[in-house]
Amino acid sequence: MQKGKIGVGVMVLLTALFTGCLDESEFEKQQKISDKQISEYLSTNGIEADQSSFGIYYEQLTDQTGGEAPSTGDIVQVRYLLMTLDGDTLETRLDDTVQFKFNWNSVIPRGINYGVDILHQGEKIRFYLPSYTAYEEYAPEDHSFAPYSNFIVEMELVDILSEEEMHISEVDAIDSYLMEQGLTDMTPSSSGLYYQTIEAGDGDSPKNYNQVVLHYSRKYLDGTVIQETEPDNPLTVSLASGQLVEGFYEGVMKMKEGEKALLIMPSDLAFGSSIEIMPSYLRAELFAYGYLTSNVKPYAPVIYEVELVEIK
Repeated sequence: MQKGKIGVGVMVLLTALFTGCLDESEFEKQQKISDKQISEYLSTNGIEADQSSFGIYYEQLTDQTGGEAPSTGDIVQVRYLLMTLDGDTLETRLDDTVQFKFNWNSVIPRGINYGVDILHQGEKIRFYLPSYTAYEEYAPEDHSFAPYSNFIVEMELVDILSEEEMHISEVDAIDSYLMEQGLTDMTPSSSGLYYQTIEAGDGDSPKNYNQVVLHYSRKYLDGTVIQETEPDNPLTVSLASGQLVEGFYEGVMKMKEGEKALLIMPSDLAFGSSIEIMPSYLRAELFAYGYLTSNVKPYAPVIYEVELVEIK
């Protein structure tokens, strides 16, 4: 698919996801088609499912109605299996948990927000997302699902956490990483940033009014590279611009010109409660087209390997 067509598709997708501003007659037509497809699937497979006021269909797999229900602003941890109605598995996250802040725009596709609202802690539900609560006419570059695809999501609400509990979990993960990597001499600053010089520099430290030229690599704790500069294309940024996340800014301010340093930070110094994307492999694609402000998953500690090339 050509980039121009992808860009139009993503624009339509996000317009539908965040504003619902499709032409009414077109929306109603596709709504009827998607609802019919799901109704026929349920009938053919002998499945009894309820339909919520938001349009999604759901059936309980386990009943924990006495469990806690999430409130807006809670951090939820879930496990899930995501499929198309045609039976193609898009993503399986049953062996680990995914966390995000629960609100009505915390997950793309938006129908999953409606599904989480039905869940209680410890409960498993299978819900069926009509295309108008999923990705509408958008199809990804890898063609893993078609335009106007209906989705099936099996989801378990594992836990509901406070911000403090999530922070403690992240710090524990960082400490485990440091132990595994033999970096036990790294200790956090008062803000929670872990900093270590890899190669000393012989220049001055920057001031807030300076521009700096940086090479960097941003990674998750498992080593997955999220973003990095090209060898011939460093990042030039004004430190007063606010373009660097808090932990990155703090680390650069500690460095000297010519220095290479390792920065490790919890999400409250990085990208915090960003939007969760399901399936997760679409994050990079949506970010590349400018429709997400962060290419980092929610509540993820990150590692920066930074070189302070020049201070201007």
